[in-house]
Amino acid sequence: MQHGFYFDHTLCVKCHACEIACKVWNEVEIGPRWREVVKVESGTFPNVSALNVSMACMHCGDAPCKTACPVKAITKNVDDGIVVVNEDTCIGCGFCVWACPFNAPQLSATAGKMEKCTFCQTPGKERPLGLPRACEEVCPTGAIKSGAMTDLANQGRERAAQRLVSGAEPGIPGLMLDAADRFGPGGGD
Repeated sequence: MQHGFYFDHTLCVKCHACEIACKVWNEVEIGPRWREVVKVESGTFPNVSALNVSMACMHCGDAPCKTACPVKAITKNVDDGIVVVNEDTCIGCGFCVWACPFNAPQLSATAGKMEKCTFCQTPGKERPLGLPRACEEVCPTGAIKSGAMTDLANQGRERAAQRLVSGAEPGIPGLMLDAADRFGPGGGD
């Protein structure tokens, strides 16, 4: 069963707690960031908008980093879909970084090998898949969710439906479930 992350940018406050929890839990050295919160800005003054995005390896279904690795150091676990780097095989060439749309693999300065999010399955510190990942556990707003992709897809659909019903998203009209009562029957003659 494929596992991964769901991220709701409307809840992220850019506190960086997820970055710190990831580094601490996985004992990531200074430098590489297996999870990074970035601010994405768009528009031109005075119509500017920004959103915060917590980025990590997305454990892609068809991982481009795996395909790009010339020594087959990156594999995808059949049971859980987690993409892992075998540091014994890795030569640190960086082809995986070029291929990854999320810039997830990072070069370890001390080991000279690529490393990335292990979905908190770092050897000796494995978290059971039924528990939250370290980044999810500390997120104060619940912006990060982890788990089976089928469950996450359902959660995402439910959140999107809730935003439509409540009209919580600026610029998007709320869905009126009682339109017939408020405005009379619709349809043409």
